[in-house]
Amino acid sequence: MGLRASRSSRPASYSALIAPEPTFAAHAQALGAREASERLKAHALSALTAVAPATIAWYFAVDRRHRSHQAIVLQTARFEIEPAWMWRRYLACVADADPFTAARVESYAATVLALKDFEPESCDAYRAYLADQGLADRADVYLFNAGTIVAQFALLRAPELGPFSTADLSALRRMQPLLEHAFACTLDPEQPTLRPLLADSGLSEREMDVAELVARGATNQEIARSLHISEATVKTHLTRVYSKVGVRTRTQLALSLGAEEQAARTTSG
Repeated sequence: MGLRASRSSRPASYSALIAPEPTFAAHAQALGAREASERLKAHALSALTAVAPATIAWYFAVDRRHRSHQAIVLQTARFEIEPAWMWRRYLACVADADPFTAARVESYAATVLALKDFEPESCDAYRAYLADQGLADRADVYLFNAGTIVAQFALLRAPELGPFSTADLSALRRMQPLLEHAFACTLDPEQPTLRPLLADSGLSEREMDVAELVARGATNQEIARSLHISEATVKTHLTRVYSKVGVRTRTQLALSLGAEEQAARTTSG
């Protein structure tokens, strides 16, 4: 049985889906950027389309409210359309019915989704929109941080490329953990002071992972998704963390870690 694209009781508004219009960059432009983070995004698009060829591919940076605030587009000669125009048309025509938006799929905890993963009747409008654009299939790769989606790659195909095959999707799934780790290291580097403070409390590596995510505001469900463990295991780790750190609640833990990190920064500065 396929996934049913979730729908709210009222259509999603423009502001619920995006920040004020995202910044757009062409793939070649991002490849030549001075910032390593921008080049990483462009190279990730190159790598994904090398293993699963696409007619057009997008990278979207996603904020905590599931809004896209940056876009990089890789287009083939067969499909050259001004990205901002394409984005506005998407918003006007089908954004409310798009089954791939981060807000709709995050609860699935899926890292790769293709159009065929959704029940046909839940995405008929989106399929019709693709057909109107000369496209026939789509597969998305999602990158998570602290249990929430922070980046999304959308690969779209025209009919002549055929649908994404099982082999295509398997290749994308094999690449996803590598890209997720690269993005975490480049775009959200680990704070240098927090880990040693946690180690001083006698926490295990996994307990430190959990404590760090709590300090960043992640819920148990988000921690479980991020670390690929069950919520029950998260609760077990938290019980041990509370005992070792000397607190009783996650709020006390977050406040304690925040205060200790600030003190360490002040001392080192």
